[in-house]
Amino acid sequence: MIREILISALLIVGSLLIFLSGLGLMRFSDALCRSHALAKASTCGICLMLAALIMAIDNDISGLKIFLVMTFTLLTIPLAGHLTAQLVYRHEQGRLKHPSREKTPSSKTR
Repeated sequence: MIREILISALLIVGSLLIFLSGLGLMRFSDALCRSHALAKASTCGICLMLAALIMAIDNDISGLKIFLVMTFTLLTIPLAGHLTAQLVYRHEQGRLKHPSREKTPSSKTR
């Protein structure tokens, strides 16, 4: 009884976090804020849902595989968000340093 309630709570909270990350992706105007909201909330949401799946499955081997997927998720999603934010930041800094590049007609064809 308590196990099912805990599994349901983890699934609901995880789903809510994933929904909020999608909402933040649409709501925020800046690419850096979008990347931050998406990386943090979706990572936590996915990990909570995978933790609920580990609790729901009685097989130890499947639980270990899901734990490895959770570890991979914890490593890759924040890294991808950081690299995306770093790329956007460098692109915006390059545009601020060279404002004359935007005014030339040849830059539109590139």
